[in-house]
Amino acid sequence: MAILITPIGKTNPTQPDAPLLYYPKATKTGEVDLEKVTEEIAQATSLTQADCYAAVISLVKVLEDHLEKGEIVRLEPLGTFQISVKGTASDSAAGVSKDNVTRASIIFRPGKKLKKLVGNLSYVRKKIS
Repeated sequence: MAILITPIGKTNPTQPDAPLLYYPKATKTGEVDLEKVTEEIAQATSLTQADCYAAVISLVKVLEDHLEKGEIVRLEPLGTFQISVKGTASDSAAGVSKDNVTRASIIFRPGKKLKKLVGNLSYVRKKIS
């Protein structure tokens, strides 16, 4: 199956008089929730849907615990999770403290199989009615 794309027009903020340029944007074709994912896993394995749901919920809890400790969590072939922080500068290394942290985020780096998937995608322009 190909990824549907639609053209999105954007202007260059540094050149407001420049012509509008169009870029491809991936078009969402739907959503899948935890219930659907666990149902599909249960159908593909010998696990029950409740077992799958419990495993996913437990995985989230274990991820939280390890990320809070500052650990990198490697779940090949899924990928790697780690905490990243952004902050304000200080005049010296000694001046950096928790007060310099302005926000934190979780970085996800996909595993080899998921990276390969992205490299092998095909694209089709969405038909506009």
